[in-house]
Amino acid sequence: MHIKLLLGGILLKSCLDSLIDLQRQYREKLVALSQKNGLTLAEWQLLLKIVEGASTQEKLAKLTQLNVSTLSRQLAKLLSKEFVVKESQENEQGRRFFAYTSTFSGLNAVAAMKKDIARYSEQLFSHWSEEEQNLLQILLNRLSKSMERV
Repeated sequence: MHIKLLLGGILLKSCLDSLIDLQRQYREKLVALSQKNGLTLAEWQLLLKIVEGASTQEKLAKLTQLNVSTLSRQLAKLLSKEFVVKESQENEQGRRFFAYTSTFSGLNAVAAMKKDIARYSEQLFSHWSEEEQNLLQILLNRLSKSMERV
């Protein structure tokens, strides 16, 4: 539901509508950057978790909140693109499981994505003062806390 306000004959979007639009634009940019680096957005998010140390399907499922079949498909895609490798391991109870680790190509893709996102952020805020950026962060934090309370 989009709420529009009329102020002095000018039609304005509500703050929440503006946030929805910003989220959509940011997601579109992330999708484009991930595609540039040979990944889907979902694969990028999963690969990042693996690079950060989550190696088992159990840990990855908890972190990503994906069901096992969706997670398995995404891991298979990362394997086929050679961004990760899968190794069979055994825990203390003798149960076997698979551990996923990033390859050199996977690490390069993550580094490139982080660099692209940092460059995008720099471009986005290049005309903002540090004070304006800090104020925006304070207001967003405040809005987040308000939403948690409601």
